[in-house]
Order: sequence, then structure tokens, then C-alpha cells
Amino acid sequence: VLGFCLVFGDAALFFGDNVRGFIETVRRKAPVLYIGSVKEGRVLQRTKFDLKAKAVVDIKSVARTPGTNPPQASIEYSSFDEKTPILAGGPQYQLQPGVTVIIFANSFDASIPPGYLVQGSRQDLLQRIEALRDALSKMSPDQLKVNEITEDDRRVQISLYEKLSASLRVAR
Repeated sequence: VLGFCLVFGDAALFFGDNVRGFIETVRRKAPVLYIGSVKEGRVLQRTKFDLKAKAVVDIKSVARTPGTNPPQASIEYSSFDEKTPILAGGPQYQLQPGVTVIIFANSFDASIPPGYLVQGSRQDLLQRIEALRDALSKMSPDQLKVNEITEDDRRVQISLYEKLSASLRVAR
């Protein structure tokens, strides 16, 4: 494991909101990307090992979409609470009303995973997106290959991270 971390760079990229977070292609291939604020959330189903939850998100900014931009989106995700402990290996989230999210997904009505979700304050998200941009810009050709990213993909994704950063800097 140590060798893997040394070969592939900053270990912080491997441990975040999403275990698959170091795979840049998950973010690159997501047809929908937006910043929003959780409006409401509810539990859909409780099992012995998992909580299936759904959140309604007020969309603040759309960075990528194949169609029109709706005012709201919904996401289903795995969660946890005091009765249902967090699973090893995640990803699981606790999305409370008012929290800001960045969502890379297949649609505006998606399940996470297979998408990618980052939550936190605007400042936390800005730092996270800048770290992703910086890590991507520093990837060696071998790291790009592992992440299934081409040089063209890198340019597109860095531009997208710049757009997200600009949106996060705007006071709303």
C-alpha cells in the first residue's frame, strides 16, 4: 500500500468523501455536474447494515449538463446514524439541510455512487476543487493512464475545475 501511495502521489487524494475519489475518470465522465444546497433529506429504507436516503438539492450553479438546467435535483445515497453504523469502505453521507454539495452524476435524478459527491462549506469545497485541479495538473503520464485520462481530458477537466472554483468564489 505504501508503494502504491508513493507511486501515485498525494495520499490525501485517496481518503475523502468517496473511496473512489482518486479515479479522475469518474468525475471526467459524469455528464452532469452542479453545485447546490441540500433543501431536505429523508430516509427511504433502513436495513440492518445501511440507510438508503434521498436528498432534494437546490441547484446554485451548473458546470456541465447534456440538457436543460432544472432548479432542483434529487440524489439517492447511502447514509448512517446512531442505529445504523457507518460501513467500512463507504461511501456514506449525512446530508443535512443547508449543506453545500458538488455533485458529479449521470443525471439530475441520480444515485451516489456511481457518481461522486463532495460536501462541506463553500471554503472547504473550494479548497477541495483546487486540490483536485492541482493534483490533476501534476499527474505524470503513468498516473494519467491509471486514472484513464488523456491529455485532452486533463485540459477539459482543469478548465472545469476552474469554472467550479469561480462559482464557489461568488458570494450567494
